[in-house]
Amino acid sequence: MFRLERATAVTLLCWLGLLVGCSVQSQPRLPVKQNVPTQSPIVVHAFDVQAAANLIEGDLLIPASLSVADTAVVLAEREGRIVNLSGQEGARVNQGDILAQFNDDDQRVQLKQAQLEVSRLEVEGQQYEAMIKLNRSELDRETLLASQGLVSKGDVERAQYKLEQSLHEVEKTRLAIETAKAHVEEVKVAMQKSIVRAPVTGVITRRYVAPGTTVVKNDKLFDVCQLSKMELRFRVPQDAGGRFTPGQLLDLSTADPQAFIAKARIRRLEPIADATSNTFGYVADILGTSVLIPGQTVYVHIRRNVNTASYWVPRAAFRSGPDMQAGAANSLFVIKDDKALARSVSVRAIEGDQVEILSGLVKDERVVLAAPSELKDGDHVEVR
Repeated sequence: MFRLERATAVTLLCWLGLLVGCSVQSQPRLPVKQNVPTQSPIVVHAFDVQAAANLIEGDLLIPASLSVADTAVVLAEREGRIVNLSGQEGARVNQGDILAQFNDDDQRVQLKQAQLEVSRLEVEGQQYEAMIKLNRSELDRETLLASQGLVSKGDVERAQYKLEQSLHEVEKTRLAIETAKAHVEEVKVAMQKSIVRAPVTGVITRRYVAPGTTVVKNDKLFDVCQLSKMELRFRVPQDAGGRFTPGQLLDLSTADPQAFIAKARIRRLEPIADATSNTFGYVADILGTSVLIPGQTVYVHIRRNVNTASYWVPRAAFRSGPDMQAGAANSLFVIKDDKALARSVSVRAIEGDQVEILSGLVKDERVVLAAPSELKDGDHVEVR
């Protein structure tokens, strides 16, 4: 009886062990914790942006160059030696003013000879006129005598022939006189070519000859620019506050902003903007008469927005370094919610280690200084 109970107990213990083992094996395994590395923020230095002490007020002065659309090139109309040279570079001249004069001694001799030839032919023509009167009288007498039967018909015909010959000689002389007079006019024209005159009203911008120079026909003598058609070319930054329109008037001054010297009217906008300088080009016409000369530098006055502020930041905020240019777009990093954000800004001026930003920043923004090379847009940063 005792053995039976003992065997039953052993059997129960075996079944209990099997149940416990199955229960342990059926439980789900817990995941093993792994150490996942987290990205540490990039340490940067920051600068708080502040508005410039002064706002942009007054006129923006844009340097411009003066040029002329039309330039008259004065050529030599004859060959010869220049004996008088009154035209000087930079001198203002009116149309018809004498600029230079050739040696015209030969033309003067030719003119005198041509005038003497005209006089000789006129005297010869007068002689033939007198001969015509004499021959006509002789023809009338021979005709009368022939009607009375005192002379033959042949005598009348000879008198008629002499009259006709004298008439032909008078006509030849008249044509010779006209030819001689034409030669006189030709010599006078040649003498006029000995005097070089200004073809237009303007300023002499270049002189190609000197006194005593021997030139040939069609050699260049002078360049005369028409001041009445002087034009102005200038470029305006694209962020200066809108484009100009044709017909718009502009004030011009010298280096002194208060010394207005002329006005100009916009003629056209150049078709292509300059991406390097971030500017638009314009061509304007100078209005009225002024003391301006081609090549002179003047300043165009452009009204600026008095409510627009600029910002100065250290040059270390830019990665472009020495390649940075005023008037061009550049990029830097600003900090927002512990993140670095790439920002494109417009640079107006560079003075030493300071850069003036015209657009792209707002007051109290934080700019990253000396950004690490590995810093990218959206990276977490820690400011020190």
